[in-house]
Amino acid sequence: MKFRTHAHSSFSFVALLSVSSMIAIGCAGQRPITAAKAEADHAFKYGDYAKAAPAYLEIIEKYPGDADVDFRYGVCLAKLGNYREARMYVEAAAAAEPKNFEVTAGLAEVYFQLNDTQKLVQLLQDRGDAMQSEETYLLLADYGMRLSDPDIATAAANRAIVLGGGLDVAPYLKAAEVAASVGETKLAQRRLRQAYTIDAKNQIVLARLAEYGIAAELTTGLPPID
Repeated sequence: MKFRTHAHSSFSFVALLSVSSMIAIGCAGQRPITAAKAEADHAFKYGDYAKAAPAYLEIIEKYPGDADVDFRYGVCLAKLGNYREARMYVEAAAAAEPKNFEVTAGLAEVYFQLNDTQKLVQLLQDRGDAMQSEETYLLLADYGMRLSDPDIATAAANRAIVLGGGLDVAPYLKAAEVAASVGETKLAQRRLRQAYTIDAKNQIVLARLAEYGIAAELTTGLPPID
């Protein structure tokens, strides 16, 4: 009886060691989310999207619904050329953070790469109007030029001018750029002269005026608001 008791105890001990080892191995394969986030963010920061993507996906699978993680994972997918799947994640982030310009800009680029011009324009118009954002309309003007659509670019630049209230040269410079791209030289010059009124020392404005042979003097400026 004593021998049998000893054998049973030995078997139980060995079994316990085996179970403990299996648990330890299982736990070893489950790294903390903080470690995954640190790895993903570091890789993302330095443009290593192939490394960042699986680390962000690891977080999403365990703790879905984090808008920042969704956005960054979507950006990774887009950088790797997977725009269709990227769209799903960046749209989720944009829905959660409608006031975040970086997210809006990221989604706009995904739409551009997917040739979904209607979604792109609607997104930037809606966000631009909702936020009264000059920056968003300047982005739309850029896309208008990338799309070779001067109507979109001109309307967006003009809207940015209105939202800027005549206090910022950026929308005037953009409007001048758009006008010049379609051969509207007089309009381009007028926008630059309006920009000069706002900031007569702005080096970009002065350089653009010089390209047209316009001297920087008292009579150069024009009222910023038409």
